[in-house]
Amino acid sequence: MVLQEVIEEPEKRIKKWLEQLKTYRKVIKISGIETIEGMELNIQIREAAYYLSLKHPSYEDLCWSLAEKLQKKNLSMPTVEDVREKAEEISKSSKTYGELCWLNAELDLSTKK
Repeated sequence: MVLQEVIEEPEKRIKKWLEQLKTYRKVIKISGIETIEGMELNIQIREAAYYLSLKHPSYEDLCWSLAEKLQKKNLSMPTVEDVREKAEEISKSSKTYGELCWLNAELDLSTKK
């Protein structure tokens, strides 16, 4: 394998690896994202956060999504105002884009399990 192929083809190699895992392990869908059952939670969160980031949601959308998930977890019926306040709080917390993707993915996985 030529070094240039290794640099240019990481996505193809990752997809091939995931297909091999799917052959031997149960695949589950979490928030529309396929993940492999039995993988460490940290790896599943990283994978889900990566695929979420590929959708290129805005920073505000990530804050709102995270706020909705947190409020639904803490309150039985959160109002739009509850979610808006939480989204503003998250936005002011200086979280990076990547951190917001991670937290959204983490909450999706924890509620699914």
